[in-house]
Amino acid sequence: MIEYSPRNIRSWSIMGINPSVWSVGFAEVAEKKENVSVLTADLSRFSGLERCAAKYPDKFYNVGIAEQNMVGIAAGMAMEGVQAYITTYAPFVTYRCADQVRHLMGNMNLNIKAVGSSAGLTSGWSGTALLSINDIAFMRSIPNMTVLSPADCSEAIKMMTAMSEIDGPCYLRLCGTTAIPVVYKEDYEFRIGKAVTLQKGSKIALIATGVNIVDESLKAAKSYEEETGVKPTVVNLHTIKPLDRECIEALGDTHELIVTVEEHSIIGGMGSAVAEVLSQKRGAARQVFIGIKDENCKMGSRAFMLGQVGLCAEDIFRVIKSNI
Repeated sequence: MIEYSPRNIRSWSIMGINPSVWSVGFAEVAEKKENVSVLTADLSRFSGLERCAAKYPDKFYNVGIAEQNMVGIAAGMAMEGVQAYITTYAPFVTYRCADQVRHLMGNMNLNIKAVGSSAGLTSGWSGTALLSINDIAFMRSIPNMTVLSPADCSEAIKMMTAMSEIDGPCYLRLCGTTAIPVVYKEDYEFRIGKAVTLQKGSKIALIATGVNIVDESLKAAKSYEEETGVKPTVVNLHTIKPLDRECIEALGDTHELIVTVEEHSIIGGMGSAVAEVLSQKRGAARQVFIGIKDENCKMGSRAFMLGQVGLCAEDIFRVIKSNI
């Protein structure tokens, strides 16, 4: 049983999101379920799988640099009753495996859980081929697919255990590497498809998703409150699909401005999913999108790139001020 104590939460944050998911989250799954397996495409160390592979050698498979085959192998396992977890860099497990994901995971509705590491702008130093800024748009369009985006390591661990309890395809999107900001300092109830309101306010609602992004949105909201006296609502929309329509509709009814914040293209991502809900409501709040614009970025560290595309607290703060 995982203990979400302050000490453990700090430890997971320092350790990083990938090792936390695989050494803590998957360990809980493996202890409860007999028929589970993990497959990786030659990325054991970079995916944080070393402890997992050492502890569960009979459940671990390295298929080599063959991502599309990895999905096919996982599909065969799933058809034999095994819950199969596949993992590699996010752009490889989504775009490179697009047809296999669409058909084997989505159309066949197989019990395969895809964990995409280094999503968003994480791998900026490696060039545009390693960026994963359209994966939400693709994965949420796949039938039967659940799409998850954690705010911190604790939530990623909770997602690992929660998605093990549902039968069907899932995509867990992991941004960042080590020294992950802590959003949840103590235990809380996590439910797939149910957004978490981190603070209640008025007039302005920030809907954020992902590592660093939720934390930066909370900082921006604090700055806005300190300057104006108006406390914005901040919501962690950790599940992109199935979407918490009830939460979004309520925000649209009770706030003047909705600001969606994500480490993803503004085309087709979480902001677009929110807009699909708000556009169907008469008199809903106006929405502003903060994300990665439809243009090329200069490559560099993730911190550099987050600043470049306007995803730091001060950037979010300026957008709120200019739109209210």
